[in-house]
Amino acid sequence: MRYIVASGPVIIENGKLLVNKDNKDDFYKLPGGTVEEGIEDLEEACHRETKEENNGLIKIIEPLHPMILWKNPQTKESMCILLIHYRAKLLNKKDIKPVPPIQEVRWLNIEDIKKRKYNVAPNIYFLIEKGDIK
Repeated sequence: MRYIVASGPVIIENGKLLVNKDNKDDFYKLPGGTVEEGIEDLEEACHRETKEENNGLIKIIEPLHPMILWKNPQTKESMCILLIHYRAKLLNKKDIKPVPPIQEVRWLNIEDIKKRKYNVAPNIYFLIEKGDIK
């Protein structure tokens, strides 16, 4: 079985959640991505991915609930994907922009996400259920 460990921030300001959209998926997702094996730890990957995807600088506040997926959401291929989430504060809001292949960066209203007004990644609903996104 293939194993993937991914790390990313949960950035909330004024009841809105920072999300990305890229050309691979038709849904909004949290910034973040795969931890580089043998090079970095979970927090370093969280910082690097935020910079790479959104030009974002963050301060990690605390770890949130991790989530395990047993298949790839796109390909349905059987694998283990461990998603590590951190509550984080954005330090450079005015500099945020999509960095290719990210095509869009948005602040989605959390109440609208709860009402399923947007197509978002499964881990966002997971974090809402766990009380990490409120």
